Amino acid sequence: MTEIKLYKTTTKGLKIIGMSLPFVAIGLWMITQEPIGTTPYIMGWVCTCFFGLGIPVGLFQTFDKRPQIIITENGIWDRTTKQDEVKWEQIIEAYPLDIHGQKFISLITDETFVFKKKTYKWAEKINKEVGAQNLNLHLGQINIDEIELTNFINQLTKETREERRKSIKNFKVKGTNFSQTDFQKILFYVLISLTLLVLTLTSYVAFWVVMVVMGVSAIIARWQPDNKTLKKYAGIGTWLGLVNLVLLFGTIKIYDNITEDVGEQLAIEIEEFQKRNSTFPTDINSINEKLEFNYVERYFADQIDYKIIDNDYELEATMLFRKLRKYDKNNSEWK
Repeated sequence: MTEIKLYKTTTKGLKIIGMSLPFVAIGLWMITQEPIGTTPYIMGWVCTCFFGLGIPVGLFQTFDKRPQIIITENGIWDRTTKQDEVKWEQIIEAYPLDIHGQKFISLITDETFVFKKKTYKWAEKINKEVGAQNLNLHLGQINIDEIELTNFINQLTKETREERRKSIKNFKVKGTNFSQTDFQKILFYVLISLTLLVLTLTSYVAFWVVMVVMGVSAIIARWQPDNKTLKKYAGIGTWLGLVNLVLLFGTIKIYDNITEDVGEQLAIEIEEFQKRNSTFPTDINSINEKLEFNYVERYFADQIDYKIIDNDYELEATMLFRKLRKYDKNNSEWK
């Protein structure tokens, strides 16, 4: 039998995973760094558990090879509706529907189509409010133009069986597998995210520009404008800004923690030096060499200033955004 099978796209699954991982990473970092029972510790668990759900969902989306929609000369079937195949003779009309960015095709059926389960009144009320029907094809996970598919469905309802067979055979479905174009898009967005991260780390002006653009994009995306191009780029701008925000604060947290850890190791070795020699070292180059820092730790050690003040010493570090912090020897912490 001539048929068309529409599958979930692998790129949408990868997108879900990509959007979830930064938040999971931040949540895990908060869990490992914050004291148990504190608000940041609890928020870390909430963030990890909530966004962690996106990883199995994304994996399932990526590796699910079952067809979601099957179109044959007899009718159309959508696995997500949990209904039987709808015969072409039972479809009165099909029309596209957009609900908060999710694409659907609503099918108006005649009284001969019997639903497996009776629709609840509250569900019917919601469908009526949003302009949906009791039977709606979900296209949110399928890479296909909803207008093109709607017109194709309406066309098939008016054709004979032989004409449907020819139409289905000639219908071209855009590929949904991971392609070189998809890889190039991912690489492009990664490069944009890294560029924005560098800019926002080095300039307050760039940071606020990115935040304003993200806010405006979020408002436009929320209003769901009719202009598809504007809506598309508003969504991209919102997610790029959000990802940049997560990467920015994640980078700041990592930078601060590595600096603090390196500084504490220096302080311990300086005080050991003072106990052995009854004086503080004139510089910390010898201390750095003794600690045998790796390349990354050595970079952070070079950002720490060491000063001898009378019979004491002082460690001062310049953090990101030129924030100065000093090491409190009495409490063994940075302030």
